[in-house]
Amino acid sequence: MFSLLSKYQCAKDLGLPVAAFILLLIFSALFIHFCPESGWSTVVAFLPLIPAIWAVRTTVRLVTLLETAQQVKLLVNFATSFVIVGLLTFTYGFLSCFADYPSLPLILVAPLMVVVWVATNVVMCRRCK
Repeated sequence: MFSLLSKYQCAKDLGLPVAAFILLLIFSALFIHFCPESGWSTVVAFLPLIPAIWAVRTTVRLVTLLETAQQVKLLVNFATSFVIVGLLTFTYGFLSCFADYPSLPLILVAPLMVVVWVATNVVMCRRCK
């Protein structure tokens, strides 16, 4: 189990790439909004991926530092959230195709997966107590 100090270390390790992602996302959105005809729009749109890849690399490194039991719990929670979000988006896809619901932007799938993962993590923690 992570000690209190290592939890702060995890937050510090992930805080920098997340902050860089947010800043580059705001910059790219503003740049594309105010300079839509620029030839750099595509390159600027991909800039937030650099700290996102950094965050993924850091997350994988931190998960490998977990104990095996914690890794199993994390995998079960992630798999559960993957299946729930898959079913939700699949069902909503049917609704948008056949029942005239508005289409769901793909950019919402990852945040939805994080929210469902946190919810499954909370349920799992309460169940294990």
